[in-house]
Amino acid sequence: MKTPKHWMIPAAAGLLALLMSGVTTIGMAQAPTPTPAKMPQHEEGMKGMQGMMEGPHHVLAMAYRDNLATFARALQAQVTQSKTVNLDLARPAVAEMRRSFDQMKQHHQAQMTMMGNQPKPAMAGMMQQMDTHLAALNDHLTALESEVNAGTPDPKKVAEHATEILKQCAGMSEMSGKDKPDPMK
Repeated sequence: MKTPKHWMIPAAAGLLALLMSGVTTIGMAQAPTPTPAKMPQHEEGMKGMQGMMEGPHHVLAMAYRDNLATFARALQAQVTQSKTVNLDLARPAVAEMRRSFDQMKQHHQAQMTMMGNQPKPAMAGMMQQMDTHLAALNDHLTALESEVNAGTPDPKKVAEHATEILKQCAGMSEMSGKDKPDPMK
């Protein structure tokens, strides 16, 4: 009787966790999400910073941000550990990152519409910071898409872009008052 290889247990556990994350995400993606235009407008809840943070668009945008970060972490971990790019993981992960980014941006724009054209001075700086994070996220995500769709993606570039995406997501978390998540998680 052969003894099991001990290195296979952590690898199998990691794969199982990644698969479970994917199954959960797929299940959530299949649930119909109302478009921002069809979501209830809570004008009374939008007064002040606290109201903005509790608004449905903000909550949904941050959930999509968290989803984007989860897939970036999974991709970064795979590339960092193996020093190669597994295209069976990378391409679907990056596609989900793009979908999550687009949804996050859509809800962010709906949130800004609800706030009106005249943001309070205290919020103007925060809105500028958010726009900066969104632009950087888009740039790195576009570069990551190009890299994983290349014939032979460079693992170093994939890891660098995933790391930058995680940094931008962490910066957004700080803005919403959460503790900064560890980008290497």
